[in-house]
Amino acid sequence: MELSPELLKKLEGLAKLRLSPEEEALLLEDLRRILEFVDALPKVQAEAEEEATGRLREDVETPPLPQALALSVAPDGEDGFFRVPPVLE
Repeated sequence: MELSPELLKKLEGLAKLRLSPEEEALLLEDLRRILEFVDALPKVQAEAEEEATGRLREDVETPPLPQALALSVAPDGEDGFFRVPPVLE
């Protein structure tokens, strides 16, 4: 998307802003950089997806954690269960 001074004036009116010429120049440059970044996102996402598919591994079933060991690292336990503070009164 091309960002022109005319489009900036229209956006300025829609946002009900009054900008000095210096502020307009700064805003125009900032918006151009933002749009360049947004345009680059699909390419980065596609590259990340391609990279991720090559690194997938098969799921490996492992035995569950023994109850006593799980409760030994819990902040509070009672009768073989985790004890947590009440959420609702």
